[in-house]
Amino acid sequence: DQYLSEHGKPIGCLHGVPSTIKDHYAMKGLPVTMGLKTLKDRMEQSGGARHDAVAVLALRAAGAIPIAKTNMTQQGETWGGGNPAYGDTLNPWNTLRTTGGSSSGEGGAVSGSASVFGIGSDVGGSVRCPASFCGVAGFKPTAQRFSFAWDDGRTILNHPGDYGILATGGPLARHVSDLVEVLRACWSETSPMLNVDTRTPFMPFKNDVLASNRPLTIGYHVTGGFTHPAPCPTTVRCMDRIVEALRSAGHKLVPFDPSDTVAWEDLHPVLLAQLGVGEQAKEPSGEEPKERTGNYSSTSDDASVDTIHPDLASMPLAAQGPGALMALPTNMQEYHEVLALRDRQRDQLNKAWKQAGLDVLLCPAWAFPAPPVEEVRNLAAAVWTTQAWNYFDMPAGVVPSGLVTADDLDADWAIDPDKESDTTCEPDATFREACIRSRMDALGMPVAAQLIGQP
Repeated sequence: DQYLSEHGKPIGCLHGVPSTIKDHYAMKGLPVTMGLKTLKDRMEQSGGARHDAVAVLALRAAGAIPIAKTNMTQQGETWGGGNPAYGDTLNPWNTLRTTGGSSSGEGGAVSGSASVFGIGSDVGGSVRCPASFCGVAGFKPTAQRFSFAWDDGRTILNHPGDYGILATGGPLARHVSDLVEVLRACWSETSPMLNVDTRTPFMPFKNDVLASNRPLTIGYHVTGGFTHPAPCPTTVRCMDRIVEALRSAGHKLVPFDPSDTVAWEDLHPVLLAQLGVGEQAKEPSGEEPKERTGNYSSTSDDASVDTIHPDLASMPLAAQGPGALMALPTNMQEYHEVLALRDRQRDQLNKAWKQAGLDVLLCPAWAFPAPPVEEVRNLAAAVWTTQAWNYFDMPAGVVPSGLVTADDLDADWAIDPDKESDTTCEPDATFREACIRSRMDALGMPVAAQLIGQP
């Protein structure tokens, strides 16, 4: 108000808008804990971070007011809601259920109207999962499109030399139009995000692309694909409704199943291990994954401030980001083989995408609504639905698509995937039972659709 009164104009397009920031990011004077109690205590004693993240600088430059840091799962390692430092994050739609994660606090804060929008991060679904469970919109750009750097240019995640599965920042908001305003501000020509972090390409927001109203060619699948388990009746009903609505609006809808091109079990086990499912994968030969020995840490114990930000130099290696304890190849040849296989699979999917003439791909954001908090540990494999798009490094957003109805709960749910259209493994008994319990008493809970684009 004071600035507006003195200057007669707003600071920027987000002038005065309160926002929140996930605990992966630095905000000057506040702790960066990543859910670790020991780090929380240490940083509170030291007065918090001495730097702002570039994302925070970009928001302030646009006039937004970051009002708080938000909770996340410990080290961002699961899609649950809590950690030992601050406890669990509960879903505002039903506090017996999880918000999802790892950007759990952002899902809860935005959905519960504690924040107009928030900034999360995503390496396997950590923006899209809480957005889906909490009934809001969320967007994961291509990796390195949304900065993780601090204001001195160094990065807190995606450690130097890591080119496996890269995390990316991304916004959550109640409406897609709000996501647009946040990204327009962060990707303006004068924004710190495009002018401080040299890893972020100088690609200003393209208003002409957004303004285009041409008919799109939209690939879609309701079942199959990388959705795991098979989607529940609510998800199927809402996806069918979206497909028909888009077709009625004049768009061309084309069935497209990415797992027909690249089967999930063919994705490389070393990279899947970074996403937490390496033990589920097979070697390219079809054999069981080989035991890998050697140095599994990306940074030595005496890491210098040249590779670790000084504010975090004394934190445990496991807290330095999802890649810090990644199971790495043991020699250079194997390292290159891993990345080569990944890149070939990206090329295969891109070729099929281009041959189908797709603009975007529509698929479920999650197979079921937010589960009870205690079921998160039993449903780890469900994250395949979102994390596949981190593996392929394709931008992905989610939008609310509907709510669970009484008729949905009465309908049968075939949890086991169709072997002819789904390449994922058959759920075990624990997984199946957790899926069933997740749908019980879920009346009124939101589900969402996922839209995938080109890098």
